[in-house]
Amino acid sequence: MIAPGPPGSVHRPEDVTAEWLTSVLAEAGVIADGRMAHSVSTSPVGTGQMADTVRVSYRLEPPDGGAHSVVAKFASADEQSRSTGLMTRAYEIEVGFYTAVAGRVGTRMPECYLSHYEPDTGWFVILLEDVIDGVQGEQLDGCDAEAAEAALVEMAALHGPAWSDPHLAGLGWLQRGGPEADHFLAGVVTPLWPEFVERYGSRIDPAHLELCDHFIDVLGPWLAGRSAATTVTHGDFRLDNLLFCPGQVRPYVVDWQTAAWGSAASDVSYFMGASLTVEDRRCHGDDLLRAYHGALVAHGVTGYGLDQLEQDCRLMCFGGLLMTIGASMLVKRTERGDEMFVTNLGRYAQQALDLDAGAVLPGPARR
Repeated sequence: MIAPGPPGSVHRPEDVTAEWLTSVLAEAGVIADGRMAHSVSTSPVGTGQMADTVRVSYRLEPPDGGAHSVVAKFASADEQSRSTGLMTRAYEIEVGFYTAVAGRVGTRMPECYLSHYEPDTGWFVILLEDVIDGVQGEQLDGCDAEAAEAALVEMAALHGPAWSDPHLAGLGWLQRGGPEADHFLAGVVTPLWPEFVERYGSRIDPAHLELCDHFIDVLGPWLAGRSAATTVTHGDFRLDNLLFCPGQVRPYVVDWQTAAWGSAASDVSYFMGASLTVEDRRCHGDDLLRAYHGALVAHGVTGYGLDQLEQDCRLMCFGGLLMTIGASMLVKRTERGDEMFVTNLGRYAQQALDLDAGAVLPGPARR
């Protein structure tokens, strides 16, 4: 159950008090009536660059002999990252997802106890179940075929139940496409490409740079000609946003700041392009695509064949390049972030080359 919580009382981890935490968790049914949280402390979790996530540890009074924790997510303390979060509506979107979408789909995710957003200021707070034994996937290393299949099956549990859902398709914050939005996005990302090349170009394969030059040249027409939007997409479905628990097949999916009404193939190609090494994708890609499609059909999706999925993935694989170029220049810079952006761009570009996806881009290549 999502509790509204005391509005406007908490903006940053240091604002969390025992009284506030008790109020929220009691309303959500996590703390029984008559108990109080105390000895509250916070510690950073994960490496997200758009928001700040912390583990909130606490004990109960009367005591029950154990330590307890939840995970809290806040707008970034970094001004550049926070400005990007506001510009992209990322904070509004994640709160909206937990409030209006999470209960309608089958994806495994931590239970949400509080989801609150202040549209006038951009501050938000989300309070989640702490998957204490969950291990974050490692984007730089990539995953094996077994983990990839489990992730894609979980992805289908998002796409399938939401497929062609008129209620979800009508949510304004989720339905953000259209010519005006495409024009805005192209206008933001296009000038970032020369900056990306200046920062990272010496570490990028020349063939990958050439492909990206072509893509940026035709970004506007590509955005306009993307595969049809049919379902709720995660938008950043990758290993860093998955939690794997020992002895459990199903991962938890987190970080819904980029959820949108879009093409299922955008999530599929995005995940497969960078969450596996190039060698593993080449070896297992066809089998993984069939596994995802089978799971999608099992969720009741009809009229969308494997051939169409393959065609859509070929076109939509450029979405990974778009995200990498934009995110790398718009969020707080870190050493790990630099390594991840360079690695991801190389994997996405090679995916596009392996699929001969440049052939389906609109317009001529730059000379």
